[in-house]
Amino acid sequence: MTADELASLSERAARIIAGGGGLKAIAQVLADAMHGAVLIEDDQWRHLALAEPKGGVGPLPPSFSTFYVEGARGGNGVIVRSSISESLHALCAQMPGQSDADAGPGYVTLFLRGKMRTDAAPALRIAASAAAVEYSRRGAGRGQARRAFWEQYLSGDITDNAVLKAQASAIGVTLPPSFLVGVFDLEGAGSHNCNDIVHQALAPADALCPLAAAGSQVIALFPVRHKVDVARARQAAANVVRDLPQAGAAASVNCGIGSFHADLIEVPLTLREARLALALGRRLFGRGAVAVYPDLGIYALLHAGADRDAFGAFADSLIEPLQAYDRKHKTDLLATLQLYFEVGENVKEAAERLSVHRHTIFYRLNQISQILKTDLRTPKGQLSLRAALAIRQMNRREDVHD
Repeated sequence: MTADELASLSERAARIIAGGGGLKAIAQVLADAMHGAVLIEDDQWRHLALAEPKGGVGPLPPSFSTFYVEGARGGNGVIVRSSISESLHALCAQMPGQSDADAGPGYVTLFLRGKMRTDAAPALRIAASAAAVEYSRRGAGRGQARRAFWEQYLSGDITDNAVLKAQASAIGVTLPPSFLVGVFDLEGAGSHNCNDIVHQALAPADALCPLAAAGSQVIALFPVRHKVDVARARQAAANVVRDLPQAGAAASVNCGIGSFHADLIEVPLTLREARLALALGRRLFGRGAVAVYPDLGIYALLHAGADRDAFGAFADSLIEPLQAYDRKHKTDLLATLQLYFEVGENVKEAAERLSVHRHTIFYRLNQISQILKTDLRTPKGQLSLRAALAIRQMNRREDVHD
């Protein structure tokens, strides 16, 4: 398109906005000008409008979301290009936000058959800008209400489940039974929108990224309806940490994940745990790590400056599965573990004191590792167990003295 044709396209889009023509009309103007199909989606990749030229362009994907992260970004960093098939190509532009720091409200994708046109990008950016104005004009109030809700909720200002659900319902947000929270830090993401990058990478897990990224950090909320969803969320986070650097979206990615709490009101606590896990994981494991708060054990408590009750709860939660096993099966695994540490991990001496063969000690230690899901051979696993045993011993002695 010539400069005059681009100017004419911009004028037609402006007239549509002034006349309240809507997103469908804006999409149709671009579709007619470029002889391609135009799909407009919101920031969660939900369908807003679709327009096609006379004759159409053939079958289209229902969304551009799966191609967005994988696509090649243009030299200006704004346009994402992707080949849908041998004959169908697409260019996608994010609608601009109100400032450079704001995430755009959605996406405009142009689908073209045959050879990609070199003049498509400027026309697409004009349409994306017009769509942003029209979308914000008709939906700014609800968008601001949603941002305010998520900020209030995640900061812990909502303390009643009934109030939480009522406020969510009022702005059209459907809450799952609970969320697992992950915080991602994208190092070297440049000018890319970190929220969009993470959101698209987590699309198969149905995760939400409801707030604009604070620098390079993105909060992700994984809906949890069944216990298995926790494991799936952790795996999805691990995939993002692995895949985004390989795709060139960031130099490296770290993630911290909080504990799972079944009550929606406790999600802000999970967020605090996720942030702490992110900070600790980077220090303990370096770049490209997923740190899960419950797995950090004593490290998390020491880092947070936990009080006596927190240390006691940590010790009880770590040792209780072993006690429960001993009670049920009439075994002495907890005593074996205590003795093993007392003799400096000397299997031979432990076997002699218990009057058993040393292979029995090895068998019991393997049982203990499986029951507690802790590797006794690692410094981290040993530190947590030694600390838990010491905490329980001190608390027991103090209770007797009192």
